Amino acid sequence: MQVVFCGVGEAFDETLPNTSILLRDRNRRSCRRILLDCGFTAAPAYWLNEPEPLELDAVWISHLHGDHFLGLPQMFIRFSEHGRTRPLQVCGPVDTKEKVSQVMELAYPGKWSRLGFEVLFREVLPGEDFELAGSKALALPVEHPVPALGLLFRSSSGTLFYSGDGRVRPEHGSLLAGCHLGIFEAFRVEMTTPGHSSARQVLELARSVEIKKVALVHMQRRERQDQADMIPSYMEKYGVNGFLPGPGHSLELQ
Repeated sequence: MQVVFCGVGEAFDETLPNTSILLRDRNRRSCRRILLDCGFTAAPAYWLNEPEPLELDAVWISHLHGDHFLGLPQMFIRFSEHGRTRPLQVCGPVDTKEKVSQVMELAYPGKWSRLGFEVLFREVLPGEDFELAGSKALALPVEHPVPALGLLFRSSSGTLFYSGDGRVRPEHGSLLAGCHLGIFEAFRVEMTTPGHSSARQVLELARSVEIKKVALVHMQRRERQDQADMIPSYMEKYGVNGFLPGPGHSLELQ
């Protein structure tokens, strides 16, 4: 499985696209492409990083804040312009279908019924096991101001956790034990912000449950600018194998 960080920024970062992660989950016969979150600035970043953009199989929406789902109308229209015909799966929390339909109609009135392809919505409950583009996944509730879900994605090449925005609840930490890659929001480095995670909290969790590799995303723009250089030593302090990815960074899970 290849993991591509199309965007790593928070909602209002003027230099980094909104956090959006592309998974290319390969087997002997095919490659399934899944996009994790699609905010205001994520759709162009996806096109920039995917040579075969029409081959996207599914989109996961962690929660219904604009920097995580308001890029979908742009993506849908561009798919339509390029002649996409096969269905696209969109999975997310309760109300995903209603909210996406509303913003699509606001952005491009009358286009929803003329896309040329079907959008297959799957609304997922906290704690629910489900299939995402044919692979097994588990939706975990995380602490955030609105209902939000982390995604535990299981592939033949490894297990990946994506927190979206929000802090992993203490009672769910053990479910991430031995995870090959954890992609976590770290809005602050040390400071605690209600409904968000800090790098310190993430690294303490990763150390306690032995997550093999950690990526920190969605860091508050000023903190990232001022403290990015010290993140490697910070991870070394906690004994965690991790990194602060930039747009376009990719890695392989084997």
